[in-house]
Amino acid sequence: MVTLVICALIPIFLMIIGGGFAYRREILPENSAAVLNGFVCYFTLPALIFGTLATTPVHEIAQLGFISAFTGSMVVSYLLMFIFSKYVFKSHYTESSMRALSGSFPNCAFLGLPVMLSLFGSGKDVLIATTLAILLPTVLIIIVVATFSLHRADKDKSVFAILCSIMISMLKTPLIASALVGIMFSVLQIQLPEFLSKSLHSFGMTSIPCALFAVGIVLCKQKIELKWVNILSVNFSKMVLQPVIAAILLLLFKVPENMFLMGVVLAGMPAAALTCVLAQEYNTLEMETSTFLLITTLIYLPCLLGTLAIANLFGITF
Repeated sequence: MVTLVICALIPIFLMIIGGGFAYRREILPENSAAVLNGFVCYFTLPALIFGTLATTPVHEIAQLGFISAFTGSMVVSYLLMFIFSKYVFKSHYTESSMRALSGSFPNCAFLGLPVMLSLFGSGKDVLIATTLAILLPTVLIIIVVATFSLHRADKDKSVFAILCSIMISMLKTPLIASALVGIMFSVLQIQLPEFLSKSLHSFGMTSIPCALFAVGIVLCKQKIELKWVNILSVNFSKMVLQPVIAAILLLLFKVPENMFLMGVVLAGMPAAALTCVLAQEYNTLEMETSTFLLITTLIYLPCLLGTLAIANLFGITF
C-alpha cells in the first residue's frame, strides 16, 4: 500500500518541486504564483465545480451526513485552537483567530483534487466529495473575516450589517457563484450538452498542474519564524486532531465507507495557502502563518500514509 500511495503522489510533489525550482531560478516572473492562483480560482476551478454540480442529480449533491461531519470537524478544530491560543498563549483574539484558521482550514482547493484523483480515481463521488470540501471551508473564511471586520468596524455599524456585507462579498466570488449556479441547474434538471460538459471538465482539470505549480512557488516565497510551541500546537490541530474529529463525526453521521475515507483524507490536508493571504491582508502573524503552511505541507505525506495505514487496520481501503 505504501508503494502504491507514494507512486500515486510522486507526480503531485514533482509539480510542486517544479514550481519551487522555477521560482528559485527566476525562470518565471515574480508574480507568477498570483497569476496561476487567479487562473485557477477565477476560471478553471469554477468551471470544474459548475460542470460537476450541474451534471449531478441533486440527491447525490445533498450528502447531508458528509457536509455536516466535514463542516463540524473544521468548526470544532477552529474553536479548540482558538480557545487554546487565547487562554494558553494569552494571545489577542485576532491572533487566536488567525492561528485557529491555520489549524483548521484544509488545502482542498489546491491539493484536494490531485490527491483524491490519484488515490480514489475520477468517479463522480470523488468529484462531489472534493467539490464539497473545497466549498465548505467558506464557513471558516466568514468567521475570520467577520472577526477582523468587527474588530476594525465603526462602533455605530451593526453586527448584522457587517455580516450581510461579508455574505454578499462571498456570494460574488467565482467559486461560490459557480457552485450556486451548478446546484440550480441540478435542481431544475437543466441538461448541459455533452460537448459542453466534457469541455468544462477538460478545462477544469487544468487546475491541477497550475495549482500545484503555484503551491511550489508560494512555499519558496514564504519567510518562516520558528516558534516551536506555537508550530507544534497548530500542526497537531491541523494534521492530527482535525482528521480524528472528522472520522468521529463521519461515523456518527453514518457516512458510507467510501465517502468516510475520502472525508478523513480531505480533512487531513495541510493548511491552505489562503491563510497566508489573510494573514498579510490583516497584518497578523504573517511569518508564523507562513511557517505553519510550509511545515504542514512538508509533513503531509507521512501523515497521509499514517491515516491510510490506520484505516487499513480497520478494514477500510481505497
